[in-house]
Amino acid sequence: MPYRHTQPGTFSVATCLVSGTFGALLLWNADHHSSAMTLLIVESVVAVLFSSLTVEVGRRELRWHFGPGLWRHKVPLIAIKEIAVVRNGWWHGLGLRFGSGFRLYSVSGLDAVELRLAPNDVRRIGTNDPHGLAEAIRAARSRTDDAEDQGV
Repeated sequence: MPYRHTQPGTFSVATCLVSGTFGALLLWNADHHSSAMTLLIVESVVAVLFSSLTVEVGRRELRWHFGPGLWRHKVPLIAIKEIAVVRNGWWHGLGLRFGSGFRLYSVSGLDAVELRLAPNDVRRIGTNDPHGLAEAIRAARSRTDDAEDQGV
């Protein structure tokens, strides 16, 4: 059974819309009308792009994308060496982040599944179903390993 889960980015969307509206009001009151409109448009686009995070575990790969799927990411299951359920610090932020020894993909909350692909290649995928995602990846990897053992 394939795994597909979409986490809504409620916090990301709310942050974009509130900060965009507040900033636009300040700019509008300072007679920077075009800047206010530009800020509202940019924040609205960011809110749509990070409105959710969808993760799918297929037969041979793990795939994920933000919002409507403008940027898609994937990892072959055989490339995953270790899987762990982790909790990010609030300082790691949301969205697509590089640094702290891993790449983070997150839209809301602090829970994530950490995938170690190589000693210096670690990805964290934020989710509100970390145990379900980790188990789905383990199960799919097990099926992939069994198929390779049988020469499929």
